[in-house]
Amino acid sequence: MPKVAKVKDRWKAKVWIEVLAPDVFGNVSIAKIPANDEQAAIGRVVPISYYQVNSENPENNNIKLYLQITKVESLKAKTIVKRIEYAREVYRAMIKRGSSLVEWIGDYKTSDGMDVRLHISLFTPEKINWSRMHKIRLAINKVLTENIPNLTYDQLLEQLLKDRTLIEKVTEEAKKIYPVKNVVLLSLKLLSKLVKPLETPAE
Repeated sequence: MPKVAKVKDRWKAKVWIEVLAPDVFGNVSIAKIPANDEQAAIGRVVPISYYQVNSENPENNNIKLYLQITKVESLKAKTIVKRIEYAREVYRAMIKRGSSLVEWIGDYKTSDGMDVRLHISLFTPEKINWSRMHKIRLAINKVLTENIPNLTYDQLLEQLLKDRTLIEKVTEEAKKIYPVKNVVLLSLKLLSKLVKPLETPAE
């Protein structure tokens, strides 16, 4: 009888990588993912809720973090925040009739050389004219331009997410122009490439 070829179990050949949150979030374990080997995991992006690393506020469930694996040693993966997104369905619910939405998108560089793009949304309790919207956009950019170059990337994340210092500064500056109902970090994108192209699979 001819020999029957053994079917290789691909899952048994894989290794399981423990994914750790970035230093700014205490390096807590957030997930385990399979990979062919440690190097194959580098560049992969793991989405999590911000609530997984900071459960102090239930509203943190509305914020999604996309963590990119930058290094793997002893089956433990180091990560960095590649992207932040605010839940679109919650964001849309904030838009009320009779109010105004002012948006600002800008690129900045942190003190440790990280290029980032921020999308800030601001809500006013009543409708405002184009002139005031323009002044508020300038105010948002002023705060970000004055503060971000003096912050490391980790400090920026802390001031946007944990203590919201930077969001509060934006709010206070905008209030000089018109009352503010809410200010939201709609998204952050890390533009700097920290993983070598040959090691990064397509996302």
